[in-house]
Amino acid sequence: MNVTILNGSTAPGTLDAYLAQLKQALQAQGHAVRQLDLRDLTLRYCVGCWGCWVKTPGECTARDASLEMDEAVINADYVLWAAPLRMGFPSELLKRANDKHLPLIHPYMEMVEGEIHHLRRYPHSPRLGLLLEKEASTDERDLQIVADIYSRTALNFKTRLEFSLTTETPVEELAGRITTPAPTCLPLPARLGPTHGVSITPPQRLTLFNGSPRGPKGNTPIFLREIARGFGGPSETHHLVRLHETEGMVTAFARAECAILGFPLYTDAMPGVVKHFIEALEPLV
Repeated sequence: MNVTILNGSTAPGTLDAYLAQLKQALQAQGHAVRQLDLRDLTLRYCVGCWGCWVKTPGECTARDASLEMDEAVINADYVLWAAPLRMGFPSELLKRANDKHLPLIHPYMEMVEGEIHHLRRYPHSPRLGLLLEKEASTDERDLQIVADIYSRTALNFKTRLEFSLTTETPVEELAGRITTPAPTCLPLPARLGPTHGVSITPPQRLTLFNGSPRGPKGNTPIFLREIARGFGGPSETHHLVRLHETEGMVTAFARAECAILGFPLYTDAMPGVVKHFIEALEPLV
């Protein structure tokens, strides 16, 4: 069996040590294991240009390391997404990689379980698992939210998520889960109802954060502009794609009276550039 591991750890540490033991256990059973440490790859952020669908079908137009990564993913029998949790969600490195899997599916659509999803591009899709390294504050609700989102991401990539486990799982057990197909995969999350919200004192000023990877040219800033216009008071807008301005945007968030974060969904969650910003907010916790 061919196993591909995408390691979303930002620096060598306990997750790397765990994956080294896992790789050794799988190889001892005769399986081929390829591990890609995402921190060592040049992966540009997906900007939703759709070039991988209409200009260079099946390949990102950026021509970065995502070509190598996606080839390793689609040719694997099993893919393990592995990452530490940062601010309650897998690392920005793994999220950036997930966004770059888009060339593996077609732009055309079909009905799947009563929903619209993309057509598969390849006849084979690998089995999938998710390995998480917990934060000090991680609880069961955090883990369930991540599992729910990644179950939907797996569905969009024409496969299913077999498990979502943490590094507290014994290596031998995890190896067994990889080598033995699960009789059932993780269930898709139930449809959520609307939240009730709370009453607040109307703010005097809005601080808007545009999480569109297209920056000022995306659709998200149009919505944010209309929110600001309807608000009628003073506001300021920051574009998260301008990574060199991240430090200043963190300062703007810290002093904001009312912050609104807008973004498109990329593979069922926030785009990589938004996760980058959320991780930058960690010192404010």
